[in-house]
Amino acid sequence: MKKVIISLFLVFTFGIYNTWAQCDESVRKAALQGMGDAQYIRDYSVNLTKSPTEVKTGQVKFNVMLNSRSQYRFNVVNGAANADNIVMQLYDQDRLLASNREGGRTFAAFDYIVRTSKVYQLVFSFPGGQEGCAEAVVSLVRQFSEGEMNF
Repeated sequence: MKKVIISLFLVFTFGIYNTWAQCDESVRKAALQGMGDAQYIRDYSVNLTKSPTEVKTGQVKFNVMLNSRSQYRFNVVNGAANADNIVMQLYDQDRLLASNREGGRTFAAFDYIVRTSKVYQLVFSFPGGQEGCAEAVVSLVRQFSEGEMNF
């Protein structure tokens, strides 16, 4: 009886670990590689789960300080067990500025040129409210001089 309990405990423990480990260090490394030759700013770990009483997951928001006259790259890598690709959106308060989902297609990254220094919101969610995890990286691609921003 003791062996059965220990065996069940081990199976349960490793089962939870494997589910939780779908966004392990290899996903973060892939996200870091996805930024290319841009300068690393910050990375985000996203883990959206729902309780048994919820129909779908919500979203997770992160504040990110971005500087004017700068081009940033936002890239994301999905966990292997995700049912769908995660949607990453950049907001200025309630106004959507950019997203990795456009026209029904989801992209691994998007670039955005910031004109005003302030705190923006980076929002992550799954279509249909699915569960899943992802790793995202914000990186600096280029800084513009004042004269270059006249476009």
